Amino acid sequence: MTTEIFKILIICFLSAAFCVVLRGKNEEYAILVSVATGVFVTVFLFQKIVAPISAIEAVIEKYAVETEYFKTALKAVGIGYVTSFISDICKDSGQMSLASKAELAGKCALFLLSVPLIIKVLETAIGFMK
Repeated sequence: MTTEIFKILIICFLSAAFCVVLRGKNEEYAILVSVATGVFVTVFLFQKIVAPISAIEAVIEKYAVETEYFKTALKAVGIGYVTSFISDICKDSGQMSLASKAELAGKCALFLLSVPLIIKVLETAIGFMK
């Protein structure tokens, strides 16, 4: 996996260099190359992450551990990755305001995802005090 990561880093570096060259000639193509490379890298990495996640899920199921927290953590990681990706695309396009709105939307999504966990913690704490 380590050599594959270095290959991805080289692809990102070459894509960035290509985008710099294209920016001087055609901004739209530079953005397109950047987005296409980003999508390729993201899809590639998500494919690599599926196997370890499945292994963790198998252990959780084997020992009958509650999966709600694990699923919530995975959703939070996914929200973080997607938010970062979209924000970076907006920044590459020169849309800093949209990038900050995408980041705000991601933070709100993480908060909304955590509300059920916060409620459970509060209920447990209140249960201990009674």
